[in-house]
Amino acid sequence: MRKEILIQIFLIILVLIILIFIYQKYFKEESSESVAISKDENTKTENNLINIEYESIDREGRRYIITAETGDFKEEESELIFMTNVNAKILLLDGSVIHVSSLNAEYNTLIYNTKFYKEVKMKFLEHRIFCENLNIFFDKNLIEAFNDLNYKNSDIIMLADKIEIDLLTKNSKIYNFNENNIIIKNTNLDGNN
Repeated sequence: MRKEILIQIFLIILVLIILIFIYQKYFKEESSESVAISKDENTKTENNLINIEYESIDREGRRYIITAETGDFKEEESELIFMTNVNAKILLLDGSVIHVSSLNAEYNTLIYNTKFYKEVKMKFLEHRIFCENLNIFFDKNLIEAFNDLNYKNSDIIMLADKIEIDLLTKNSKIYNFNENNIIIKNTNLDGNN
């Protein structure tokens, strides 16, 4: 009889140890994840996000970071985030950085493509682009800027209809749909024009 009681006590202690182990392994991790989310300072109310940041690496290895004061999404298109007061940067493989800012943007959380609009500014090395629309297509390795487009660098100031920039080669194409619209002003003041 005494042996049976010892075996029962041993089995109860063993079951308690197993339950404690399972609790520590599976339920403790969930509570630490919720702490990480609250540290991220993302506040979610219904379909609105506040102080959001997305960071991704595309298939080419470029790092993309986009932040916004607010973001909204629709239930039927939850992969699209409509952002306000947006800042983004693309860290290219050679170490150079493309900076983009705008009042609004539409960001696709699945393929990282982003459509910036309203008071868009792009800075890359000594190149500056000011426009109303700028699209980044990571799936096509392409940036396109258009609508009220102004391009500036150390040598020229140019107004054009559209600029496309290949993210792989960094080559650009400038489009002028109406020949009277393009204006190029040489800012080189050393007399060697």
